[in-house]
Amino acid sequence: MIRITARPGRALALATALATALTLGAGLAGCVSQEPAAEAAEAAAEQESDATSAATGDWEEGSSGAKSDQSYQDGSGWSVSLKGVREAELYQSYFDDAKKHASHYVEKVVEKKGVKTSYRGMPLRLAIAMVDGTEKDHAWLFDEQLWAAGYDVTLIAKDGYSATFNTKDLAPGALVIADLEDGKPIAPMIVGDSLKNLWVRDLARIETSLAPSALVAAAASFSLDIDINGAKASFSLAELEKLPIYTEGRGAYTTSAGTRYEGVYGGVRLLDLLRSYAEIAADDSVTFVAMDGYEMSYPGKTVLDSKDGEWLLAFRLDGDYLPKDPGYVRTIKVGPGTPNVDGHLSVRMVKKIVVKQKDFVDFELKLSGKMAFDLDRSTVQSCVSCHKRTVTFEKKGEVAEYTGFPLWLLLGYVDDAKYAPHKQDASIAPYSDAAADAGYAIDLVAADGFKVSVDSREVTRNDDLIVAMYKNGEKLPAGEAPLVLVWDRAAKKVPAGVKNIKMLASVGARF
Repeated sequence: MIRITARPGRALALATALATALTLGAGLAGCVSQEPAAEAAEAAAEQESDATSAATGDWEEGSSGAKSDQSYQDGSGWSVSLKGVREAELYQSYFDDAKKHASHYVEKVVEKKGVKTSYRGMPLRLAIAMVDGTEKDHAWLFDEQLWAAGYDVTLIAKDGYSATFNTKDLAPGALVIADLEDGKPIAPMIVGDSLKNLWVRDLARIETSLAPSALVAAAASFSLDIDINGAKASFSLAELEKLPIYTEGRGAYTTSAGTRYEGVYGGVRLLDLLRSYAEIAADDSVTFVAMDGYEMSYPGKTVLDSKDGEWLLAFRLDGDYLPKDPGYVRTIKVGPGTPNVDGHLSVRMVKKIVVKQKDFVDFELKLSGKMAFDLDRSTVQSCVSCHKRTVTFEKKGEVAEYTGFPLWLLLGYVDDAKYAPHKQDASIAPYSDAAADAGYAIDLVAADGFKVSVDSREVTRNDDLIVAMYKNGEKLPAGEAPLVLVWDRAAKKVPAGVKNIKMLASVGARF
């Protein structure tokens, strides 16, 4: 068992600070767009008058987008709720007014699956202008300096889907709120020069991090749970912030697509928090469970490694609380040299931390084909979390639930000589259906050399054939770990010649 300790010195100070907060044992998106050349001259001609209009807030007499708070709240048709320094509604009728000004109603031409599509609408910056300041007589006056300084904008659809970006990462004119698609009316939609995850259809709300009181209120309802070999604790962010192990430092992480994010993070030192209750060894497992169910496990040696910085449970970024996504808590490493970690190791939306003694077993899954990759445990676990599939597998009368991800997803790494999943712009397909349909052999090899070959045409898009990492909700037992190949007993299609492979070590594609 992990030993729960009351250690002298530093831990004693922690224990005092934690006394009232903790009771052990208690429940705890690539596109191309620009204005057409024909409209460029018109836009230039109106630039001066539009600039005057923006500076004075003076649209045409009778316009529903006129000067004061009351006038721009009184629109008609559908509406999009806006939240920032203040709250407002962006009405459909405002778009009719916007069409009178070339820079207030623009076209974005984007490419979707090789087909160019034209969208027309109002630049997102104009909607943001309604809530990025307190001015009442200049409702459409956009604060470009504030945008450049950076704040979060969350785009929310009627069905609840949401996407968040930081304004520092996009030009003010990158996105539009479109109401026309190839000349036909559509429900309001975000589209433009960004990754497609920001192209939110049926837009209902736009929220910004410019209202800190709302963010603080939301963060106040959050709690972080800890489970150390069954001993449990729970903390609010306010309680964490009062601990003597709170610190701030500069850190960075880089996504698998190569985008780097950097800032000054504030939070509690992970190792100190865990050590106040248990000794941490190199072969312990420290698992972070996110609010959306995503999981990532660190070996104890990663938590113990402080040569380039220290791991934080961060909940502040550049002085402000992190929003729910990518907060309220995320793991990040900070230090004088601004350590940079892989994106999947910087777990966002952390809700729970589970520590188990001598439970971490590292492994690699070798992939070969037109390219070759060695996927480490953290990458495989990330794939399970993002593409989770649970099947009921039956063998020799034994029935068990296995959880992993569809085998065909792995082939995306090796079915093309140039592109692999998450290694390029999201608009590029991560899997070649054409190659799979043409046919190639897939070799699945166990650690002991046992080998099975199947046809790509029977594997492609087959979600019932999975590479599993968990059995009945627990890690795989000895003799099956680290990975197994299984399929659902009710699968509509089981590849000819396929067999249950335990201790799966490599997957290769032969063309």
